[in-house]
Order: sequence, then C-alpha cells, then structure tokens
Amino acid sequence: MKRTRFAWRFLAPFLVLVSSARTQTPAPHPTSDLGGNSWQLVRFQGRDGTTLRPKDKTRYILAFATDGSLDVRIDCNRGRGTWKSAAASQLELSPLALTRAMCPPAPLNDRLPKDWQSIRSYVIKDGHLFLTAGGGIYEFEPRGAEGATPGAPAISGLPATFVGVLPCADCPGIRYQVNLLADHTFVSRMSYQGRPERQDNHGSWELSGDGKTLVLHGGGHGAPQTFAVRDRNTLRKLDIEGREIESKLNYDLKRAATFTPIEARGESATNATLENTDWRLTLLGDSPVHASPQKGPHFVLDSKTKNVSGSGGCNRLAGSYTLDGDHLAFHQTVSTMMACLQGMDTEKTFLQALSQVDSWKINGRRLDLFDKAGKRMAVFEAGNTK
Repeated sequence: MKRTRFAWRFLAPFLVLVSSARTQTPAPHPTSDLGGNSWQLVRFQGRDGTTLRPKDKTRYILAFATDGSLDVRIDCNRGRGTWKSAAASQLELSPLALTRAMCPPAPLNDRLPKDWQSIRSYVIKDGHLFLTAGGGIYEFEPRGAEGATPGAPAISGLPATFVGVLPCADCPGIRYQVNLLADHTFVSRMSYQGRPERQDNHGSWELSGDGKTLVLHGGGHGAPQTFAVRDRNTLRKLDIEGREIESKLNYDLKRAATFTPIEARGESATNATLENTDWRLTLLGDSPVHASPQKGPHFVLDSKTKNVSGSGGCNRLAGSYTLDGDHLAFHQTVSTMMACLQGMDTEKTFLQALSQVDSWKINGRRLDLFDKAGKRMAVFEAGNTK
C-alpha cells in the first residue's frame, strides 16, 4: 500500500497540470510533442491500487504519426485510429478499429481497449508518457528504450525522409532515399546516376538498445542495412557488418525539409495485376517475413475460376474470392494440416489476416491488403504471372 501511495504522490503534480490545462482556451494553432513518436507500455496503475505490467512491453505499442493517424498494437492484435491535441496536455482519440485475433489471456488485453475512449489527457515526464484514463494511469516509455543510453540520439518527427548521394563503383553516384514511418516501417529507393537502374525496398525498422544504430529489415532476403544515428537529422551508412566505413567519401543521409513519398514511376514501375500473379508475402502487419521464394507464404487469384491457391509457408491453401473494384474478400479458405518445425505461427497469422481482408491497393509490383477499418494487414511482392 505504501508503494501505491508513493506512486500517486509522484504523479499528483502531473494530474494537477492536466486538470488545469483542460480549462485553458485552445491555441489557434496547437502543437504537440506526441507526433512522430512511438511508445511501449511499462505498466498500468489503477486508482484502487491495482498494478498491471505486460510480460512483453514491445507487444503494447502506440505510434503517433504527425498527420494525426495512430497505429496501435495490443498483444497479437493491431489497431488504427486518429488523435489530436487541441491544447497542452489534452488528447482526443477516435474510436479504435482493432483486429480480433485470439491472443493468450492477459488483463491488459481487455482493459486497454475498454479504457481507450476515457483517455482525455497526457503528460510527458522524464522521457515517459503518462495517459490518464477513467480507472487509472498508463505509463509508456519510448519504443526500444530499455537499456538505452541517456541522451542517446533518437529518431523523432516521423514520418521523415532522409536522402543523400552515396559512392558508386561504376557510376557517378547512388541517390539513396529512405522514408521512415511512425509505425516502424520504411520505404527506400536507390537510383543509380547515369543509368536507368534503381532498387526499391520496404520493410520494418528498429533502433539498437543504445539508440545509436538504425537497422532496416527489408522485404527481400539480403542482410539488414544499418546506419549510425549521428543526430536527429543525419544517418550514416555502415558496412555489411555494422561498422563505420573509413573513407573521405560521403556516406551520410540528411533529413529532408519535408516528407517526400516514394511513388512508382518509369517503365519498370508498371503495375502488376491483382489476378493471375503469384503474390509473395513480405510484411505481415508490421513484421517482415523472411523465407525463400520457393517456400514462403504466397497466393494466386485465378481470374477464370475465382479460386485462390497458394501456401501458408508450410501447408497448401485453397478457397475462393470475390472482387468488386477495390473490394476483395476471401471465402472458405482452407489448408492442409501438416506440422512443420518452423513457420507455423506465421502461417496461422497469415491465414487470419486473409480472412479479414476487405480492400487492396497495388503500387508497381507491391500489393497492400487492408481490413474494413483501413488497417494494413499484409504486404506482398509480385512474382511470376500465371
């Protein structure tokens, strides 16, 4: 009980600040320190003395984008909504569109969605985010902060574009652009100067424990790419083993003044067709999928029979589908029942994602599938045309 009283005495000044902020007149052009930052849950402290801590903090994530969108992870489920802050410490959240996968039982899995609409204010103190809800206070830390070095560089102000011209062995230079998004995904493009060749990639990104190294896990099957985080506005390319490149040449990417989306362009960016294309899974939610092209999860939509066929990575899958404009739905998708040593969890999640698909979008040779709430469920790359 003494520990509970101490926690509330510690937070009392923050709650007074939040309460007084509600009576203030909203600024005509409000700003917030939430945008572009991602947080992971540390604990829930209830007013009745209840304390709940997640077994894995990285499974409870809030990612506030600067455009007002909000990506959420609650254990094995993903959600999406919007947020805005009309004045200091005030927070308004839209209803949360959350997937409904069956996660292992955990008190926070039920409590956080129920408290969602009662969250009205926030405080950032000592680098931690405190959200006040009807039943208590949720405490978050910056994502990947465990074991971080105080004062270490960090990636903030997302989404952000970093760009630079890197050395090239057989061309004048390589223009490298990488876009980092608040949900910890990225899109990149390497354009070779003097010739039409380019390489596009996408996947997830993470910071090392000390916050000094950015790691890009791409949708391909090569090694992750690493950058040293020199400061908020500078990323320095590292070698394949994650070490500094000793050279007088430029290996820096600088933050652009404005976020610049990477759009498909040129002859090689001709859109693949949804039907009769072998679509191979590269991202499941926000997690990259690493598998060989021959054995990885994939599917094909047959335009003549309206049947879907493919594999979950272990078992063969089959079913039917309906297609109406940008609306896509999978029906009666079944799979064989072999047991494999690896990939069973990915396969299960993949099949669950297909059952929730409501719409699709193709950009070049990339396919994104979304649920009814507009949450991205999976990303695929086009293989062979059938």
